[in-house]
Amino acid sequence: MAFLALGMAAMAQHVTPLSIEIAEVKIDSLRDLYLSEPPMYRASLNIIEEALNRNENEIKTAKAEVKAEQAHAKELSKALEEAVKMTAALKKLYAKEEGELKSMQKVVEKQQKTVARQKDLNKENRDSYLVFLERQQKELGYSLREVADRQHAISGLETTIQNHQTNLQSFVHEIEQKELTLSQLEATLKTRMAQLKAELKTAKSLK
Repeated sequence: MAFLALGMAAMAQHVTPLSIEIAEVKIDSLRDLYLSEPPMYRASLNIIEEALNRNENEIKTAKAEVKAEQAHAKELSKALEEAVKMTAALKKLYAKEEGELKSMQKVVEKQQKTVARQKDLNKENRDSYLVFLERQQKELGYSLREVADRQHAISGLETTIQNHQTNLQSFVHEIEQKELTLSQLEATLKTRMAQLKAELKTAKSLK
């Protein structure tokens, strides 16, 4: 249980942030600058094309990251589900154990009261039996305190699991936002590539 708690303590997750900036395609500015120099104009367009190709590769890499992050979130979700089941089972087990120990305590208390009333029993036998019963009570007391400690630990683990479920929701939200941003970047890239492709076609006819 302690191992699980330690493992979950390091579970706060975040997506790899995006740092993609789609290259600008400033056709009008380039035309004004290189209108009388077609080779320079074509060279400038080729430079932009290279930048857009790099953007395309960056987006591919980011999409692979998103896929890995989605798979990771799925695994974390499964781990948390199993942890919830485990803590519920242990909680039930400890409650049962506590009940059984308290029942044993009552039995021993009853035996202590019974022997205390047995006035005809000689002192040596009565004292010996009372010592034995007292030892049982001590052992039961130790066991009850141990169960209480385990129950306290389980309560702490439940809180930890709840915190990580909240963290997981934030992680999933980050993934969704990253996906959305990537879709927007991809759309921008597609538009600019089409724009550049059309201009490169025009630039080839310039002399």
